[in-house]
Amino acid sequence: MLLRYVIAMGIAMLAILFAVILGDYGPWYLSWVLGTGFMILVAASAGVLFEAQEDAAKAASPAEPTEARDVAKVMGGAASSAPGGRTRR
Repeated sequence: MLLRYVIAMGIAMLAILFAVILGDYGPWYLSWVLGTGFMILVAASAGVLFEAQEDAAKAASPAEPTEARDVAKVMGGAASSAPGGRTRR
């Protein structure tokens, strides 16, 4: 428990030291770090979506038209792939 307290105090001291050194540039660096992390999360979620779309395309039968090869249909959803919720003929 004491070791955790010492580590937390050390991190707090470093944070205060960085804040004093950075001065007015602190908010800019904070937004840069947060923005970079957010963009990494967006890129990772786009990669997951791309993989799901590829899996959906592989799972669709070749006789099906390409419009029907969407993630919702392959994953078990009953959504129509036609725009506006209209059914296809």
